[in-house]
Amino acid sequence: MYPPKHYQTNSEDKIEQVKLIELVTNNPLATLIINKERELPHVSHIPFHFDDNQTSLVGHTSNQHPLAKRLKQNQVEDIILIFHGEQGYISPNYSEGQPVPTWNYSKVQIIGKAKIITDSNEKYKQMDITTQYFEKEQTEPWLLDSAPSKAIEQMLKAITIFKVSIDEINGQFKLSQNKSTAVKQQISNQLKLKGNKKLAEQMID
Repeated sequence: MYPPKHYQTNSEDKIEQVKLIELVTNNPLATLIINKERELPHVSHIPFHFDDNQTSLVGHTSNQHPLAKRLKQNQVEDIILIFHGEQGYISPNYSEGQPVPTWNYSKVQIIGKAKIITDSNEKYKQMDITTQYFEKEQTEPWLLDSAPSKAIEQMLKAITIFKVSIDEINGQFKLSQNKSTAVKQQISNQLKLKGNKKLAEQMID
């Protein structure tokens, strides 16, 4: 589905910027795309989180990953990241105002430059930050320094940690914006009945 302009966000708008950041924060597992010479692009999936200033993303992967190999050669690599929000099928049975089937969804696409982190102290620092970030919802968060130092040392040697500076950030939110309030409410109600509560609520926010 190629979205019309009314489904696309304006990244210069501060309110819409918040929507983009929230989607990435709430759905950290991104689809990563990098170009490969004379081959189809490489596609894989890696979790990311924003740095403190929300101007860069931090990620890591195995040293055997194609991006890691490219970063060790070039230090910097152009990448595309796609973050996937709520999505679901919309049946014409949901409302008389929805004459044909469609699919609603929310996505954020980021184009940026990945830069490798090579300093061992900085690698440890970033992995500690990443661990705390993803452990924050746990009742008893696991801490990096709770593992044996040798195990951490081996892990840090086996992974490539990198930061992604953001060149472009764009969102596509297809949430029946072209329908009346009444029709959107009817579709939302049906989505709730089908168990897709988050998409239903997003449609009427």
